Amino acid sequence: MSFRFKPTELQYFNWMFNLSPCFPVNASKINIINDPSKFYDAVYEKFKNAKRRISLASLYIGTGDLEKKLLEVTVHNVRNRKELNVNVLLDYQRGTRGKVNSQILFRQFVNGMSDRCHLSLYQTPRLHGAWSKVLPSRYNEIVGLQHIKLYIADDSVILSGANCSNDYFQQRQDRYIEIVDEDLANFYCELIDEIVKYSKRDGDYPKTTTSNISKQVITKQINKNIEDLIEKWKYRQASKLSLYEESSKEKDTWIFPLIQMGEFNINQDEKATCNILSSAPKGSFFRLATGYFNLTEKYSNILLRDCKAAISLLMAHPNANGFMGAAGPAGGIPHAYSLIARKFWQQVAYYNQTSRIQMLEYERTGWTFHAKGLWYYPPGSGVPWATIVGSANLGERSVRRDLEAQAAIFTSSPNLQERLHDECSRLHYYASECSKDLQERKTPLWVRATVGLFRTYF
Repeated sequence: MSFRFKPTELQYFNWMFNLSPCFPVNASKINIINDPSKFYDAVYEKFKNAKRRISLASLYIGTGDLEKKLLEVTVHNVRNRKELNVNVLLDYQRGTRGKVNSQILFRQFVNGMSDRCHLSLYQTPRLHGAWSKVLPSRYNEIVGLQHIKLYIADDSVILSGANCSNDYFQQRQDRYIEIVDEDLANFYCELIDEIVKYSKRDGDYPKTTTSNISKQVITKQINKNIEDLIEKWKYRQASKLSLYEESSKEKDTWIFPLIQMGEFNINQDEKATCNILSSAPKGSFFRLATGYFNLTEKYSNILLRDCKAAISLLMAHPNANGFMGAAGPAGGIPHAYSLIARKFWQQVAYYNQTSRIQMLEYERTGWTFHAKGLWYYPPGSGVPWATIVGSANLGERSVRRDLEAQAAIFTSSPNLQERLHDECSRLHYYASECSKDLQERKTPLWVRATVGLFRTYF
């Protein structure tokens, strides 16, 4: 059966039903969080009151007071509820970096509760074997990471790009959208479970160990498992959508999970992003945001040649880049992103697209910028009817190297449209046009050379 959006404003995107499972919800089940401290409060309360399950995916867990309080209240809840289980997925390289790290902190808090509190550490197959020892700490992280950010408590899913760390709970601006839906929570929990199968369990390896399996075999196994997961949920949700046809008036919002694991040839998010940008009609408007500006060649070509909509690109000013002031080569990263942005703007001018494409930078005293995603405004509309939210940065790393999870949200709800517009406007309150500044910024020579050689690692 072929499914279609009923609102004419969304008819251009009917192909989404073939790409991803669809989870129809009412807009009242979606909560947009705008502030990092409120994001922390939301996660804290959800984990404090969860009754059945907590499932968390992040790059790492920080070791500050806020993170400790979060773990403390989570473990306390587990002790009081015998049916509650906790599943945490982090990146191995980042989660074990340094003498005090995510793994050590987790062990301290779950002491005696390891039967119901599980930590799994994903390591890219590119670093299995000798490679994990050849590359020094920090630098081995450029090869590939577990970059998914999901905060699940019972039937609540918070999609974000924010890590479970002090900076992201205070003055690092990201996006945070909570969706309450049992089926969607089940889907994302199953996604995390699949990655856990190929991750290191804290203290040992799971039954499906990858330590002695070739990269080619792992790639095929994970590709098949994730594809099977997607197809299973597409079939399951299609069956439910058939039933919704007669009673779907209360369902005004449609959620499509998008997975990106370029290393394992899973490219849902890339396909969806390319098709959304290409499908939009003339007269529509896209606002895009990324904490780290490094568009892939495919994204750049679509924006410059295929996209008919007006475009606004928001990125971090060097002063709002989390790497600004970092020691060693990492301190050059903000300059690298400015250089990449400048080269893109030169292409915009070359293709005579300066009247259609605008570039902006976020700068707010004392804050860094980590928000990413897009908002779609149909022709003649002053509010967005769709957004993509999650962990991916529209860049090379997100598409090729890291594990990412996003969701495309389409809505006909005026209330949710207004709330999405408010979210977007809040981010742009600290934005200013930057095309001229980009051209005048000086880039260290060594950064120029590094960008040329290692662009796909940014």
